[in-house]
Amino acid sequence: MNRYLLTATMISAFVATAAHAEENPFGYSYTAGVEEPGETELALWATDRRGKDDGHYDAQDYRLEVERGITDRFQIAGYVNLASHHVRDLGPDHDRIDRDFAFQGLSLELKYKLLDEKKDGFGLALYAEPGWSRIHKVEGEKGTEYELELKVIASKSWMDERLIWAGNLTFEPEWEREREEIAPGVVDRSWEKELKLEATTGLAYRLAPHWRAGVEARYASVFPDWTDGLHSDAHAIFAGPTISFDKDEWSASLTYLPQLAGGPGPGSRNFDEFEKREIRLKISHEF
Repeated sequence: MNRYLLTATMISAFVATAAHAEENPFGYSYTAGVEEPGETELALWATDRRGKDDGHYDAQDYRLEVERGITDRFQIAGYVNLASHHVRDLGPDHDRIDRDFAFQGLSLELKYKLLDEKKDGFGLALYAEPGWSRIHKVEGEKGTEYELELKVIASKSWMDERLIWAGNLTFEPEWEREREEIAPGVVDRSWEKELKLEATTGLAYRLAPHWRAGVEARYASVFPDWTDGLHSDAHAIFAGPTISFDKDEWSASLTYLPQLAGGPGPGSRNFDEFEKREIRLKISHEF
């Protein structure tokens, strides 16, 4: 079955079976709020990443999330992660891959609110997400990977919540199992360490009842062998529009982020670690 038809089927099934989500108008930036105790949110994330310097590259990331409020400051969530990759003619370092909707891995989210905006005038939260993956995000090749995503989340609103701002700082160490055949019948197995640092921010304004529009920006950098010193070998800056809808228990956001600049060199873009553009759709329902 065509992967786009499968995507539409997944979204339709989600909408049909799910029964007021905490409002987050952004696709990449988190706000500091948490679910109320006893409330559960079901969410579908779909991210489309496309474009390299040469050849053909398109990849889709899908996340099915169940989120639960534990206390007025703490929430927990679990994710099932799926991925598809269609890669060809990118050069000798990339295998040809044509794979739809493969199971990629699992992750767990823990979020604790330090400051509440309504009480303290400013929202602040800490976030941790340990995860396991069996498919590499960029290359699409199979391989074992463990990661720990740590975030500091800040958010604030003005004008009776008509204007919302969020900013996130993410520190994400990864451990990737490498398998290399160094001689016939001789395989070397080792762990490659990589660190990702990311900063995102977004600003959204309520244009009409249930609708917001705004802009998001994302800076991402990669540090290989980070335990031996921090030396970035890739970075990129993305920015673009976001639009969101919320009504009763439902919310949705759609964000488009093209790569504006990247390196290591100035005045260029990086298509080795990053793509030319990303589009992310998120649909949530709270019950």
